[in-house]
Amino acid sequence: MRYASIATGVMATAVLAVPLAATAMADSSTPAAARVAQGDHVRGDGSREFRGGHEEKTNHSVQLQKALDAIVKAGSPGVIAEVRDADGVWRGHSGKADLEKDKPTRNDGLFRIGSVTKTFVSTVVLQLVQEGKVKLDDSVERHLPGLVKNGENVTVRQLLNHRSGLHNYVDTLWPNFQVFHDTRFKTYTPDQLIAESNAHAPYFAPGTNGHYSNTNYVLLGMLIEKVTGNSAKAEVRERIIEPLDLNRTSFPEKSTVIKGPHAKGYMRLDGATSPYADVTDYSTSWSWAAGAMISDTRDLNTFYKALFNGKLLSAPLMKEMKATQTLDDGSHYGLGIAKFDNPAFGTAYGHVGGTPGYHTHAFTLADGSRQVTVSVNEIADTDEENKAAGEALKTLLTLGSKAK
Repeated sequence: MRYASIATGVMATAVLAVPLAATAMADSSTPAAARVAQGDHVRGDGSREFRGGHEEKTNHSVQLQKALDAIVKAGSPGVIAEVRDADGVWRGHSGKADLEKDKPTRNDGLFRIGSVTKTFVSTVVLQLVQEGKVKLDDSVERHLPGLVKNGENVTVRQLLNHRSGLHNYVDTLWPNFQVFHDTRFKTYTPDQLIAESNAHAPYFAPGTNGHYSNTNYVLLGMLIEKVTGNSAKAEVRERIIEPLDLNRTSFPEKSTVIKGPHAKGYMRLDGATSPYADVTDYSTSWSWAAGAMISDTRDLNTFYKALFNGKLLSAPLMKEMKATQTLDDGSHYGLGIAKFDNPAFGTAYGHVGGTPGYHTHAFTLADGSRQVTVSVNEIADTDEENKAAGEALKTLLTLGSKAK
């Protein structure tokens, strides 16, 4: 299932690949539907601290702002973004944070990051590998005995790079967006999520193909807890959030709200032409280590810069993380990160996160010289929206980079 179901809104393969791929890199697979943006169009007052001349500064700012404005014109409620490189920082916003109250977006807004959570979790797992507590080729059965069918033949590496074949529980937990909306405050345990996966046949034998599955990262969260004796939340906080001073990043477990300034999150419950529903608040227990975290543009750019500058993992493990293989949707996925190549900017690594109400793109150029985070306060589900998001990301990754 793709954008027609909750599965794709929540980090299934289409969400991972399509927003970045649209026009800029590949064809979107979502249904076409023209849409007029709800509410008046509000341009952000993006600012950039350039070391270049005034003319260059103005030209770049205008182009970056136009890229965000295009996302709103395509039908999305609102968007915020930050670009960071050696020349400084540019922040911009466009559209509405609250359609009912007609409030504009703001640069410092928090948002649910969805599957970008996976890069945090994979980093913790690779740190455990670095410490000799886990091996990439350990079986799931070794650390979580009896939990997964055929667990003796599924490895930690295959969980990290989505080559386990395990059924993605999200595909069958909710048949459509409306069911999610009606049960969004229901809580789930990791064991319940794995049981949902186990109730369905695997997609393929472990290691024989690649298919994006949130089940893999729920298992990795459970593995972290089994190996360390601490909660996955505590390990992410102590190993990444606190050392990097990501003071606006959190890993909610019971809270259903976003604590701090934020745009409301929207989704269309019955197709691309239906009205937006406010789904800002809900339990994230269903996504947990696969996508529950909250952050902002600054913190995500700080995280990816630190990761690719070697502050979190050794060079050999970074090499393992960046060793991508092709999934069945055509995307290139490593150990918790995706790789995208484009002539405009070269190679970028990062993750896309789609969760009800929010759609996040967080990427860094391969050499760590530029980081870009874009957050849209909806799940994009039209060709127009995906095309605009793809073009915006391409622009933000390219302007001022080494690519000419």
